Amino acid sequence: MFSYDGMRQHVLADDEFEVLQQLVLDSSGIVLAESSRRSLLDYLSTRMYQLQLGCFQAYRERLQQDSTELLRLINAATQSYTTFCHDKQHFNFFTNTLLPELAKKPEQELRIWSVGCSTGEEPFSLAMVAQEVLPNIDEWDIAVTATDHDSEALSTAMKGIYPLSQVRHLPARHLLRWFRSLRIGSEEHVQISPVLQQMVAFRRLNLLSDWTAPEPQDAIFCRDTLIYFDMPKRAYLIDRFADSLAPGGYLFVGESDRVEVYSDRFEALGNAIFRRCD
Repeated sequence: MFSYDGMRQHVLADDEFEVLQQLVLDSSGIVLAESSRRSLLDYLSTRMYQLQLGCFQAYRERLQQDSTELLRLINAATQSYTTFCHDKQHFNFFTNTLLPELAKKPEQELRIWSVGCSTGEEPFSLAMVAQEVLPNIDEWDIAVTATDHDSEALSTAMKGIYPLSQVRHLPARHLLRWFRSLRIGSEEHVQISPVLQQMVAFRRLNLLSDWTAPEPQDAIFCRDTLIYFDMPKRAYLIDRFADSLAPGGYLFVGESDRVEVYSDRFEALGNAIFRRCD
């Protein structure tokens, strides 16, 4: 058994890691990959110290009795890096192809779903680009839905407050138009403009629950999310995404997500971009 004293030097044993894998799988359907073992150990070293638990068995019992603690573990294991306009190829396609294509249609509506939105940078980026690109923007009906299983990340997203370092790479015109300066203690932050905040609706969602998209989506962004599920669940989710898209709608996924392996309902466009073709 390992105690929290010096746990950072401990190697998470196979049987301990397997216990965590099974608990997370049974609770959420998420498969913890071997690559998450190191980050889990770092998390456990801190969390067990906070809870004053001296051995893995004690923490295991806590997880089995406390669903909130298990959710904290899942959130820590699946936390991914995100920033504004993170994937340039996806945002270039969204800016130069998808939005101009929609602008030619008589219905001035845009529906986007950001799956696994984390702390909100992606959906706010999509809303910002739509505001910049679409003509006669005041006449458009735009709804960006943003979902994640992590309630703490969603709480951050709904506040729309980020360290200044998160936005330094954005063009000055974006910074001036869509963010306001904010000081919290001695640290410089920025806050998303009310216009963008009103465009994005955040909600918690377990992708394996019985959900239905409120209306057909023009685009679904699901980057760095499918990797946490096994192959049958990936196939299930990709089929659900196809059902949720409008005919000809676009699915944006992670570089390693082979959508064509799981479904024949999409046409591959390159750069992890797919279009519903049925």
